[in-house]
Amino acid sequence: MTNEQVTLDSWVTARLRDRLRRASIIATRTGKPVVLYRHTIEEMDQSAEEEIATVNEQYVVVQVITHGGFIPPNFQQQYVFTFEQFPDYIMKRSNELLALCLDSLDQEIVD
Repeated sequence: MTNEQVTLDSWVTARLRDRLRRASIIATRTGKPVVLYRHTIEEMDQSAEEEIATVNEQYVVVQVITHGGFIPPNFQQQYVFTFEQFPDYIMKRSNELLALCLDSLDQEIVD
């Protein structure tokens, strides 16, 4: 890893942490979580399994949910991250999901 990559990763991580904190203020004011992304994992007929990441007052919550068709909504997995932990998790996980998070936060947070 080059020094430029470390610097860029640090900047993205810091930017994401700042945006998460600001989104948590919005979630506190509105009483509704801020959606970071919705990612469809699998679709079959009229049912789907999707991953949804949200920011609430104190945490980032990532849930894998199945729903649709004859399947009642069901939580398959749930992960809870602090604002310090989540940027590292999402950067290791996927550049696409990281970009979705930043885009969602940029739309939600108007400077």
